[in-house]
Amino acid sequence: MKTILKIAAAVTVLVLMLVVELVPQAEAIYGTRRRTHRRTAVVAYSAGAATASAAAAASQQQAAAAEQQAAAAQSASGVPVGTVVHALPSSCTAVTVGGTEFQECGGSFYRAAFQGNNLVYVVVERPL
Repeated sequence: MKTILKIAAAVTVLVLMLVVELVPQAEAIYGTRRRTHRRTAVVAYSAGAATASAAAAASQQQAAAAEQQAAAAQSASGVPVGTVVHALPSSCTAVTVGGTEFQECGGSFYRAAFQGNNLVYVVVERPL
């Protein structure tokens, strides 16, 4: 009795799979599915292309703004802001602004920080 139920279940599954496979092919024979699919793909592609070009333009503008800021920061102090050094250059003087101590070295301002267990110095903008 168990084998008959297994065979019946297998046959039912195979028949359902066959029916599901035939329905999309029947739509494709008459052409409705094929035309609709092409139109959807063209519309989706054009919308995606417009979004991609807008995103590319925005990222180029952001990159240009970042380069301008970096150039301004570098020209003001000589060393780009955010640069991490392990040792200070010679002839640095301590400057305290608002309770925070900075080191001024040749027009660049450094702030002490920890990177893991190591003491490093980070170039910052001129403190006010």
